[in-house]
Amino acid sequence: MTLRTTQKLKTALLDRLDDQYSFIVELALRNIPQIESRLSGDIEFAYLQKWRDALPHRDDLRQLIADNSDDGLSAWQLAPFAGVFTPQERWEILRHDE
Repeated sequence: MTLRTTQKLKTALLDRLDDQYSFIVELALRNIPQIESRLSGDIEFAYLQKWRDALPHRDDLRQLIADNSDDGLSAWQLAPFAGVFTPQERWEILRHDE
């Protein structure tokens, strides 16, 4: 995934977060066990824990999603937001060049 693609998805998620916070958090909490079952390293578990810790706190979650530092982009690789966007919505987000 390119940085541009990552930024588009992050922006769309942040835009949706205010209106659908509860749905997004519930979905992410359901996704975490599946992600966790595929992890093998302590660093991966630490990044997933960042998401787990941030989910109950809207401002912390927004901050983690928006984090474009190396650490933030690494955490994004384990972001538990599969299913927030339908395949059609995801395609629409990614096809538009800004």
